[in-house]
Order: sequence, then structure tokens, then C-alpha cells
Amino acid sequence: MNEPGKEKRIFEILLEYRVWFFTLLLTDGLCALFLWLADIRLFRLLSGLLLFSSAAVCICTVFLLYRREKRRERLYTDFLDSPDPFHTEQAAEAVNGREQRQIRKTSKLLEAEAVKLSEERMERRGYEEYIESWAHEIKTPLSLITLMLDSRSDEMSEGVRTRLNCSQIQIQRYVEQILYYSRLKADHKDYVMEHLSLAECCSEALEEHRFFLQAYGFQVTETYDDSCVFTDRRGLLFLLGQVISNAVKYRKTDGTESRLQITAEHAEDGRSVLLSVTDNGIGVMKQDLPFIFDKGFCSETGESGRKSTGMGLYLVRKMADDLEIEVSAESEYGAGFTIRFRFCETRED
Repeated sequence: MNEPGKEKRIFEILLEYRVWFFTLLLTDGLCALFLWLADIRLFRLLSGLLLFSSAAVCICTVFLLYRREKRRERLYTDFLDSPDPFHTEQAAEAVNGREQRQIRKTSKLLEAEAVKLSEERMERRGYEEYIESWAHEIKTPLSLITLMLDSRSDEMSEGVRTRLNCSQIQIQRYVEQILYYSRLKADHKDYVMEHLSLAECCSEALEEHRFFLQAYGFQVTETYDDSCVFTDRRGLLFLLGQVISNAVKYRKTDGTESRLQITAEHAEDGRSVLLSVTDNGIGVMKQDLPFIFDKGFCSETGESGRKSTGMGLYLVRKMADDLEIEVSAESEYGAGFTIRFRFCETRED
């Protein structure tokens, strides 16, 4: 079987060395002309041999050039994959003097870039380890705040207690964002995939944010069927937590009763499950909707949008992609926001 691209490479060789092949053919033609002028009978006798020898020379030349080019390409590929001194010298020996200097210069540049990249990786790893350590350490004072709110709340006024509780939940959410951001960037993902009831997971997420929702007067509606999905529990709870927090953050402040509706149902295709979370908040402007999952994107919708970090929905998209969950959103400005997660349905036998 012919090698893939062999004919194309041979054609490229013919084009690259066309001057020499043309010179060879011209020389053979002149020899044949002189032979015909000197002795036409001898020309007729030797013309076949002359034609055969010319063709043989061309074919052998193309074959040798093809073999040389293949070897050079292989050595150069090995050099690019591993530009160490051994591969550098092997690649340099296969080319002429000028190209040898270029290869050795390229080797030094690649070596310098490799050292720089290694240093950057070490710095990033140290930064990520510091962030993870900080995020875990800050959980201790957060736990103390929670304990104080639970044990001394009767000594506080209703307004102070509400503000402290909301602030504690917001800090906890930002800490979770940092932890999950580090988790998404890690080479090893510690996901535990299991069969989960969407009804149970949604109820757990709502319970975690119960005080937050009650503090801002949210009316929550839940509609579930017997949907079961195969995913990571912590990852799913993180997705739901971010969406619920956004619903609270972008609620209307004109006195409208805030509502949150969560629905889990089988999709029309019968092979997947849809989880929808809808609020009646301020929504997203049409021109901003295509960019809400972009890193750092902050909508100009309201005061909350201008203060946003632009990381919440970005992390939602990244986590959903990691867990192979399709995520989409729709909104009508001033009428609310809906985010949908599509899971491939799996059931335990």
C-alpha cells in the first residue's frame, strides 16, 4: 500500500528540483541530436537504450531524493518533539551548513522557552496551592461566624442578623468559586460519578440557600418527575448554588414578589433530562445574552451587574462542560431569566 501523501511529496520534489531535471533532459536531448547527426543508423540502434537510461536516472534520482526528504522530515519532527542535544545533532547532520546553524539556533530558543515554561508552571502550581490553602483556611472563621449566628442570634436585631447571614452566605459562595476554579484547572479531577435523583439534589441546594431566599422573600416552586442522572453530586450542587445565588443577586428591587421555579423533566427526545431554573428578576439584555458565559463578562444590567466579577456563569459553563452537561440560557429583559441543564438520562437497573 502506498504511503499517505507519497504522490504529493514526489510531485513537490519534481517541482523543487525541476531545474536539474530539465537540465538532465536537455543534455540527453542534445546527445541524441548529435548522435543522429553523426550516424543515423547508430542513433536508431541506441535511441531505446538512451531513453531507458534517462528514465532510469530520473527515477533513481527521485527515489533517492524522496528517501532523503523522508529521513530529514523524520529527524526534524523528532527534533521538534524533543529538542535535546542528541536530536539536535541528528537533525543538523541531515541538512546543509546554513540549515545546520538555523537548527542549532532554534534548539537554543526552544530550550530557553522550555525553561521559562517550566518556571511558569511551577509559579502557577504554587499560586493554585496557595489559593486552595487560603480557601480552606478561611472556612474556619466562616464556621465561627456561623456558630455565632446560631448561638447568639437572639442578642442581635433582626436587621443585623439578616445582614450577617446574607454576608456569610455570599462569602461562602465566593470561597466555593475559588475552590471550584482551582478544581477545574487541575490535571486530576476528583469527580465521583453516581446515579442521583434530581429532586433530592435540587432540594439539598435550596436548603443550603434557604435563609438567603427567605431573607429576600422568594417564593420557590418545585416540579419534579422521577428523573435520575449520572453525574458528580458536588459539581451539580455547585451549579445549582451559582444559579440560585444569581437569581437572588439579580432580583427586582421595585417591590415585585421574587419567584424561583425549578423544574426537572424528561426531554421530548426521551433520551435526556432537562433541569430548568427560572426567576422573575431583571433578566439580561438581548445583546448581552450570547456573552453571559464568557470569563469576566459583566452585563450593564443594574447595579449588581456593574459590581459583578463575571465569574459565576463562566464557572457554571466550565463545570457543566467537565461533567458533559449541556447548558443554555434565555431571558427577556425585565421579565426574568431561565437557565437549562440537559443531562443524558441513566437509570440503575
